[in-house]
Amino acid sequence: MAFYISAGTSCPANTTVGETQATLVGDVTDDGGDPNLEVWFQYGLTTNYGSETPKVSQHGTGVFCATIKNLTPCTKYHYRAVAKNSAATSYGENKSFTTLCPISVNLTANGSDGPISVSYKSNVKKLEWEAKNASYCEASGDWSGIRGVKGEQIIQMNQVKIHNFKLTCKDSSGTKEAVDSVQVHVTPNPPTVITLPAVVTH
Repeated sequence: MAFYISAGTSCPANTTVGETQATLVGDVTDDGGDPNLEVWFQYGLTTNYGSETPKVSQHGTGVFCATIKNLTPCTKYHYRAVAKNSAATSYGENKSFTTLCPISVNLTANGSDGPISVSYKSNVKKLEWEAKNASYCEASGDWSGIRGVKGEQIIQMNQVKIHNFKLTCKDSSGTKEAVDSVQVHVTPNPPTVITLPAVVTH
């Protein structure tokens, strides 16, 4: 799927790439003496391309662009600009880009996605997490603070309740994020009781 963006100043200076879309940019540097042009792009997973943007009319030289959507994240694509006048069709050189990879994070408690149950004053043996394509993470809920993109932590459970551990991981710009959480149910222990010794009084 693609749609044409008007030529010239409406186009970015170079091809721009996101997770699932890209704006391809080409430039007609010489119209060959016939300014009545058609311009478009070919793109695909190989240099055989296989897909094209719609052909649009352009008068003379200048920049043109088209946005393609529904791309696969973390995937390399090839593309080239195409221009046609009454003489022939000309092809720009092959270029490539790789779509951005989405941020992801996995947080577990004792190796489980949860919820898990532990007894009062016992330890969660390990809160463990790993984020991909993130720069940093931030803990919230029943823990707090900045975390690295990979780590582990042991926490003693000193309150009988349902604990919620949440981790939000973000890219360097802070605009994209991924969130994961895990619940730990802390259950009470039987009470401890002792019998005190007798004290003989006079």
